[in-house]
Amino acid sequence: MKPSIWNTLALVVGVLVLAGGGPLLVRELRTLPRLHALAARADQRIVTLEVGGMTCAGCVSAVRTELASVDGVADVEVRLEQERAYVVCDPAVADTALTAAIHRAGPGFMAAVVKN
Repeated sequence: MKPSIWNTLALVVGVLVLAGGGPLLVRELRTLPRLHALAARADQRIVTLEVGGMTCAGCVSAVRTELASVDGVADVEVRLEQERAYVVCDPAVADTALTAAIHRAGPGFMAAVVKN
């Protein structure tokens, strides 16, 4: 085959990949925190917690609510599929305060801090 056919085929594949993946890439870029939000969190830490016992969106909501109520917690994200909670908090917040909050969310919830 001629090189021009391969070039044309590569161009078509590239356009299709951009057309399909472009909106996904834009959506992901829009979810990134803005510069001032990053600067405000420069003195905070991120704690990853393994959470057992979550089975539904209600469980996720209960865990998120309890973690968010801990003094010094700035942001919480709970992921049911990963069975994890990600907490942005002050360095002074004790890991035991976070695990206790998860235990308060319900009798079937277990928590452990994931060490990186």
